[in-house]
Amino acid sequence: MKYITLLVSIILCSACGLTKNNSEPVQTNVNSSIMHTDQNDVLMEYTAITRGLFLKIRIENQEILVKKEQFGPDKIRDISDTEWDILMQKLEAVNLNTLSSLEAPSMKRAYDGAAAARLEITEADLKYSTSEFDHNNPNTKIKPLVDYILSLAKTVE
Repeated sequence: MKYITLLVSIILCSACGLTKNNSEPVQTNVNSSIMHTDQNDVLMEYTAITRGLFLKIRIENQEILVKKEQFGPDKIRDISDTEWDILMQKLEAVNLNTLSSLEAPSMKRAYDGAAAARLEITEADLKYSTSEFDHNNPNTKIKPLVDYILSLAKTVE
């Protein structure tokens, strides 16, 4: 019975993330789109969830919000101009149009070996999202960006 419940839960959680919000025209040159829009119009959200872990990181307007408990307090700090520039450089290196098709390098989240993580980027009313991947083990194409986001989150007290 435990396995059936676990299987149904995984299917439901996976099905919730299958919808794409890319209903608007796809931009072919992502690097130039980030350069032409105001960098403060970029919202990044990283979530990692499992039975024993809840982590939500939200970056917007040179501010980072970290939440480590689902019903706990938010911890917020400003991001310096240098940190913001590094973050934007790492974001520019990512092709947002292929974000949803990136494959996870491992499946530890399927048996609670790792938290299920997801990265969502909203830029100029376009929302891009990865499929689920193991926390701390993203696809190599987004690894520098995810690692930097996680390192910024560690500095929030």
